[in-house]
Amino acid sequence: MSVLVKRVVVGVDGSPGSLLALRRAAYEALRHQAELCPVLAWELPGGDAPRPSKPTSFPALDALCRRYEKAAEKRLAAACDAVLADIPDIPDGVRLSPAVLRGQPGPALVACSRHDTDLLVLGVGGHRPGHRFRGRSARRYCLKHARCPVLIGYSAVQGSCVGQLAPPGPAGDSRGRGVGRAGGGSCAPAA
Repeated sequence: MSVLVKRVVVGVDGSPGSLLALRRAAYEALRHQAELCPVLAWELPGGDAPRPSKPTSFPALDALCRRYEKAAEKRLAAACDAVLADIPDIPDGVRLSPAVLRGQPGPALVACSRHDTDLLVLGVGGHRPGHRFRGRSARRYCLKHARCPVLIGYSAVQGSCVGQLAPPGPAGDSRGRGVGRAGGGSCAPAA
């Protein structure tokens, strides 16, 4: 399967799974000589209220949003510094375009990876108590709605594959897609 990849979008939240996904995305960006776009999506605690087109008349809410956005920017910068510093070819071979977006992670990542020439890389989210019941799995949302290939990076510690690739579905396809093996070959655990 030969795919032209111009941009590699990766979801980052600072978790071990997202750091693994960022590392995998960096290698994919190097391999394809593509732009690397780490994305961190954030929401206010308890969910986001509708955003008016003009600044709100609540200065405290505006200040809180700016504080959360600054914290998200610092978290993304720290994650990029920690992971990408170990990869020697990143500064020369890859253009880095980090983005901090307000909103739920799944829709934010799908919006960022809207082109056929994008590759969306996701980590394996943690399984905190009740995560299934909230119905907000970014991975599930991205697999269902992404228009580009989705690469899910698993850790060797979990005994799973290093990466599995889900092909994009047809536009408007609302059915969930299964995950296929990357490159059609075997998926061996990382050494």
